[in-house]
Amino acid sequence: MNRSLPELNCDYLVVGAGASGCVVASRLAERGIGRVLLLEAGGSDASPFLRLPGLAFAASSKGEFNWSFRVDPEPGMNARELVFLQGKVVGGSSSINGMIYARGHASQYDRWRAMGCEGWGFADLLPYFKKSERNFRGAGEWHGADGPVPLRRSQPGLPICDAFLEAASGAGYPVVDDLNANVDEGFGWYDVNIDRGRRASAARAFLNRDAGRANLRVSLRTEVLRIVHTRGRATGVEALRAGQRITIRAEREVIVCAGAIKSPQLLMLSGIGPADALRRIGIDVAVDSPGVGKNLQNHPAYRPRFSCSQPVTARNFTTPAGMLRAALAYASRRGGPLAESFASAGGFFRSSPDVDHADMQVVMLSALPGGGQRLRDLLPKEQGFALTVYQGTPYSRGEVALRSSDPLAAPAIRSGYFSDPRDIEVLADGVERMRELMRRPEIARYIGSTLAPPETVRTRADLVESIRRECATSYHQSGTCAMGSDSSSVLTPRLCVRGIEGLRVADASIIPVLPNAALHAVALMIGEKAAAMVAAAA
Repeated sequence: MNRSLPELNCDYLVVGAGASGCVVASRLAERGIGRVLLLEAGGSDASPFLRLPGLAFAASSKGEFNWSFRVDPEPGMNARELVFLQGKVVGGSSSINGMIYARGHASQYDRWRAMGCEGWGFADLLPYFKKSERNFRGAGEWHGADGPVPLRRSQPGLPICDAFLEAASGAGYPVVDDLNANVDEGFGWYDVNIDRGRRASAARAFLNRDAGRANLRVSLRTEVLRIVHTRGRATGVEALRAGQRITIRAEREVIVCAGAIKSPQLLMLSGIGPADALRRIGIDVAVDSPGVGKNLQNHPAYRPRFSCSQPVTARNFTTPAGMLRAALAYASRRGGPLAESFASAGGFFRSSPDVDHADMQVVMLSALPGGGQRLRDLLPKEQGFALTVYQGTPYSRGEVALRSSDPLAAPAIRSGYFSDPRDIEVLADGVERMRELMRRPEIARYIGSTLAPPETVRTRADLVESIRRECATSYHQSGTCAMGSDSSSVLTPRLCVRGIEGLRVADASIIPVLPNAALHAVALMIGEKAAAMVAAAA
């Protein structure tokens, strides 16, 4: 039996304390327009795995911090099963990711506006990108200096990373000072959200500063089961807390920020989704919205890997002597490898000279992590590095659907990878360009052998098959509650759920077309813009 907890009732109820949810809750509380309650299914982010940047490679592997959504076997990937990672902890994926802050090019967002999403062109969004930032460069055309999120340039201090950028320059790619200054094609050091040796997750950046606000409460380990709505208006949620089903009322709005898998799942469990599919599993239909769960997009990623013949990678830090030096550097000055991301350099490039804009991104990983769950198993055992090469704007689409009406049952997820045959050809083009880059003398002098794709992969057909066999995901799932101007879209451009008043969605699920960028910066921007729109409607 459900029971109500009056102390949890609120004016604005935010579901999900990921990057967008933390921003929405914090900004609404800051404006003082009502009582704000932020619900998070996961727990605290106090673990050192989540605090120390140098342990980020291990953070995402920890099951207690992760939803670890299993994806149905994908025909385009030889029927392999993938796992989509998403943070299940306060801060969401901003607590477990590689801490890269990259927006992508203006054209990516202008495309949203051209699709009818008025107010979502790059010129409209730049102020919201800047609002979150406390950039080390100071305030300027591209950056803010007064926001909660500290950003600095990555500084790994490894010869292999320097050689990567030297090789890019030698190959004719621009090497730029600022990858967020509306760079179309270019390589450089990524900005990272690391502050004084600690990960500056959305929870750390936004919620910590709000700790004294009487109008903001955060309830951890509270899993929302469905949205409650009466006569066409959202009035709250049903949730599971300490083993009890409870009802929480929201007087003004419910803002769902649960991510591109959980947000459509919640809408469908609440009767908002494809009518026939909902009826088949016994859910009463409140709004027939066929687009809920459709349009799933993610960046397919292939990872070329190389062993090194010299001690030039982050393996240097995992020897007994290296670990001691790292510990001393961190203890004395909050510096050294424990204060750095393993993903420090990279950039945007065209898969082909004929492409109008950069449609690929590459992230250099300064080590070859091992496999397993324990930290010692994950540490690199040999000198080497990897490149994560991903296709920035895939054509393929997947889907999130319900398997049953049980809110605790895992949803059915189909990635759709390579369902459009153009995608694997574009990705293969991009991988080939990065293989060529690795033959440049600036970096080739450090490479002992090529581990993936193996040297036996010589033809285009071999490479395509290797991609099908080994391609993974970048964990940038998005698009499943897409906004749009026409009545068939799930959301209006003001992020309101069509057919239900007082209900919005504000996370990566709103994205109509995936940008060629990691989604952390994008999720923060969405939270900023959503909070402004909610406040404007108050």
